[in-house]
Amino acid sequence: MEMKVLQLHELLHVLAWLEGTWITDEPAMGMYPTIKPFNYYDQINITSIGQPMFNYIAQSWHPDSGIPMHRENGFLQILPGTNKVVLSLIGNIGAFTVEQGDLMSNDNNTLDLNSNNILLTDATVPTFSPLTKTRRVYKRNGDNLELIFYMATAKTPELTEHLRAKYRKVA
Repeated sequence: MEMKVLQLHELLHVLAWLEGTWITDEPAMGMYPTIKPFNYYDQINITSIGQPMFNYIAQSWHPDSGIPMHRENGFLQILPGTNKVVLSLIGNIGAFTVEQGDLMSNDNNTLDLNSNNILLTDATVPTFSPLTKTRRVYKRNGDNLELIFYMATAKTPELTEHLRAKYRKVA
């Protein structure tokens, strides 16, 4: 028997615009005080199977070689009766993050999420300075989604812009 995929859960209706596949047409930008600037392509898949959360997969690749770079898997939820959003992720660099924030009520097109829990595993890439804080801001502009990702590490303790990407919804 196959798993049934149910209609979008009622809690997610306010975030229904996020569901789908988002891809960068132009290379996104990566920067940080401790690394050389870089470019990458990225794709985010946000899907529902009817549960009160979205499944979230983000994956990036090198713009010239196509070699995979970073990958994150997790869940995106909105807390019942609120505009509070929770994004729980595990990345391929060995970091688990739980990021919480608000769906901005002035437009319902902006998510502003800050980490409140980061767990680094023994599989964390040893050449990376330990991650201490994150912030993600997603902003919808029509069929486009903009992401700015900030992070702080043991070497750079203030939240500092790390990634900037503009996505187009393709499905």
